[in-house]
Amino acid sequence: MTNEEMLTAITTKLKLINKGVINAEDIDASKQQDLQDLYDMVMKRDNISPSEIAAITDALGQLRK
Repeated sequence: MTNEEMLTAITTKLKLINKGVINAEDIDASKQQDLQDLYDMVMKRDNISPSEIAAITDALGQLRK
């Protein structure tokens, strides 16, 4: 799965309004596994609290170059 596909799935699942906050090309190549781990965690969860959403979006921001 590509970075773009994972980011789209994450932003859709979290129902983020500003989906352009992070772009696939902004992900540092050395942090590919971190993105995969976030994706796996988000996709496994049925319900995600607002505080968890904030933490996940913060983690996504830290993946930038």
